[in-house]
Amino acid sequence: MATAERVSHIPFRCWDRDAAFAFFTEALGFEPHPRGPITYVRLGEQLVELLPGEQSGSPESAPYIFGIEVANLDGAIEHVGRYGSELLRPIGTPTSFWGRQAVVSVPGGPPIALREYEPPDGPTFTEWRPRS
Repeated sequence: MATAERVSHIPFRCWDRDAAFAFFTEALGFEPHPRGPITYVRLGEQLVELLPGEQSGSPESAPYIFGIEVANLDGAIEHVGRYGSELLRPIGTPTSFWGRQAVVSVPGGPPIALREYEPPDGPTFTEWRPRS
């Protein structure tokens, strides 16, 4: 039986790979992680593979591709705005975790979510329950 160890990479189809690469590395602090002709950016052990894709529809109507945890959601939105990102869905309280989330545009690619957990919640917290 094959047992999964971790997510190896996330494909991210973008129509302007240079703009998306700059956004992830400069605005969000991902590290460049080139592997031959493949363009990866890395955050910790997680790789995001920047693949060629086509823009479909407006960014406002596109679903976000994945979420990134941030310590200060308000500050993160302001910061990425300096790199051409726009707030697509305002800060809201989600139904599947304690905290807040917003969706922002990625220059040259589809939207992503920015998530701020409210302690003790987080990706490994097992005692989460909906609040009444």
